[in-house]
Amino acid sequence: MQIEVIDVDKRTHKVELRVNGEPASWLYIRDFNVRIGTQEVFLGGIAGVYTKKEHRMKGYASRVLNHAISWMKEKSYPLSGLFGISHFYHRFGYAVFMGEHRLSILVKNAEEAKCHHTIEEFDETNKEHRDAIVDIYNENNATRSGTVVRKKEEWKGFPKGISWEHKPVSYIVKDGDEIVGYFACERWQFGDTMSIAEIGAKNYDYRVFESIMAFLVKRAIDGRFAYLEFYVPFDHEFADFALRYGYLLRVDYPKVAHGMARIIDLERLFHVIRPELERRLKVANIRRNVTLNISTDIGNVSLKIDGDTVEVLEKQASGYDFKISQASLTQLIFGYRSVKDVVYDSVKVDSEAIPILNALFPKGVPYVWQPDRW
Repeated sequence: MQIEVIDVDKRTHKVELRVNGEPASWLYIRDFNVRIGTQEVFLGGIAGVYTKKEHRMKGYASRVLNHAISWMKEKSYPLSGLFGISHFYHRFGYAVFMGEHRLSILVKNAEEAKCHHTIEEFDETNKEHRDAIVDIYNENNATRSGTVVRKKEEWKGFPKGISWEHKPVSYIVKDGDEIVGYFACERWQFGDTMSIAEIGAKNYDYRVFESIMAFLVKRAIDGRFAYLEFYVPFDHEFADFALRYGYLLRVDYPKVAHGMARIIDLERLFHVIRPELERRLKVANIRRNVTLNISTDIGNVSLKIDGDTVEVLEKQASGYDFKISQASLTQLIFGYRSVKDVVYDSVKVDSEAIPILNALFPKGVPYVWQPDRW
């Protein structure tokens, strides 16, 4: 038995376990840049975990995953993430970092929507189309933790919608010659609901949102759909706009499934997110001169805070102690859980440090849009 990491391409790596020279179990590591606040962080996305039927129940998948984590540690990946089955990946340190959000609007309630723009089908071979969507997407998601950073030189269009089986049918919204919005609809619609995997508007322009709504309402009526269902975070500007139509909002917070992440290289991660921590201290107007010693089950890191500057120290120094599991710290860093919540959950911390922790790790709504999932 042997395990090998094979580079499929410059951003994809296959971890393969062989038995008698034949592949028995494997997974893929896909390289992404995701946001923690405004900061880009390198993340190894676990995907395509599979074990051949005749080799199941032998622990091979666990061996492959442990090898993948060790390999990412050797390569100094700050984070790893996945979208996984229930009650398996938490055993390898992965913790839920995002909820699932769906906003459902009754079509007849939105028939009043008016179209103010021209709407055309997105052409993924058209660089102007692609670049405009990248610009709008990155503007709309500039501070949302978890979102994948899209780069013009790499983004080739939407690889998937909500389903993994096919690409979505996508559209651009134009104001004259300028592309000011976009949306991606599930290609194959079933039942009484039309599903929208992603939506964006330049400067969160509500007139763009209304044009999109008018277009979708017409399509829904033609296709005899009763509902429009948008896969958007509940705090997205579109949700605020859509209140005029009334909607049902569903948010699912899985316990140990779906969007999960873990820290791989603790010290490296804090070096990378240091500028974001400084930004948060400035926003919170917290000016303290202290050292925060964070101790986890995968290692320790110390932060020297001087006003609104942060330094990652090579060694621990005298200061506030914060003892927390790697999994809970991951959830704090993404903004999935609040400091108050994790402190209640058997975390040990000097009480004087809590205002600083609240500033460093504010609660938010982390999210990965459906087309970016791996």
